[in-house]
Amino acid sequence: MVTLVILVIALLAAMISFVVMGIRHLGRARVLARHSHEQGMRFSREDPFNIPKRYRDFALISCGHSPRACNVSHGRIDSWNVRAFDFRYEVGHGTRRMTCHYSAIIIDTRIDLPDVLMWNDADAEHAPLVVREGDGRVDCWCFTGSCALADVLKNAADSLAPEGLSMQVRGPMLMLTLPAIHRRQWDYTVWMDAAMQFPGILRDFQGQVDRREPGTLLGASEKGGLHTRPS
Repeated sequence: MVTLVILVIALLAAMISFVVMGIRHLGRARVLARHSHEQGMRFSREDPFNIPKRYRDFALISCGHSPRACNVSHGRIDSWNVRAFDFRYEVGHGTRRMTCHYSAIIIDTRIDLPDVLMWNDADAEHAPLVVREGDGRVDCWCFTGSCALADVLKNAADSLAPEGLSMQVRGPMLMLTLPAIHRRQWDYTVWMDAAMQFPGILRDFQGQVDRREPGTLLGASEKGGLHTRPS
């Protein structure tokens, strides 16, 4: 009898927990939807773009297993196409399974840029192997790819660096991500304005490159300064 009572209590506690989580998620979705509409963007609680497949070449998206995006805001801010979303993936299985949560913003800069991946030390536990064995460090980031672009992004990201911001550029696409550190889910509406400073900074960077010799600053194997690892 005692065992049955304990089981019933445990079941009720689990049900209450799921209800509370559902209410929180619904409330968060409403906040994000309202912000999207204020920005002139569209919002979907689900993922209308199949983000794990469409952006699988980005390091964060290819981490772990069972990736999922939700609460997707999409549209144009100024002249830039933007997609912002909550993202999660899992590592491990069974009792050792863990879910990692992020908020992410992807901006189509329409600029031909060198590739670079910068992973913040605040999220070092989940850093992909490719960046752990990458080209070097700049401030609180390990990076692999363009040293010159890493310098530019580092300066642009000062305000968000303490929050764990990681960055990746692949061609014209820029992905900015913040981890949910200490169980706190970072709301992309809070840092959207800061994120939208990046396209203009990248455009200025490309303008400087265009005024130099072809190929200058674009190589993934650039060396120099204190950023690169000793050979």
